Amino acid sequence: MKKSLFLLVVFLTLSFGGISRGEVLYVEEKELYAAYFLVDKRPPTTLGYVFTDFGPGNINFLERVDIVLDKEGRVTGVLLVYTPPDGFRRQVFLPDPRGWVFQEVRPQAKGKKVLIRTVTSTELGKIR
Repeated sequence: MKKSLFLLVVFLTLSFGGISRGEVLYVEEKELYAAYFLVDKRPPTTLGYVFTDFGPGNINFLERVDIVLDKEGRVTGVLLVYTPPDGFRRQVFLPDPRGWVFQEVRPQAKGKKVLIRTVTSTELGKIR
């Protein structure tokens, strides 16, 4: 039900909104146990602390996930914003993802609240 409502909101926004400037289309905060992103080309992990998967051990680092749409409403990438133990905030853009998995917490279980946004590609210029 939530997924169909989300798709309806995105469809109506794209149909009547006319995406010509950067904007946030949808925002939701979910309590997650894990988040995994499926991409063909992973960024280099030899640089240290470049994460593309946030399992139960490191989900606490993840702060925000931006799902980026182009002017036609197609997914062009995913922007991950996280802060690893060294304290430096990092942002990693994963172009053309094949998909992602958000594993929500079970009742009475501990998780991390993560902000999930759907944004237009021009919104990336205003990264915060």
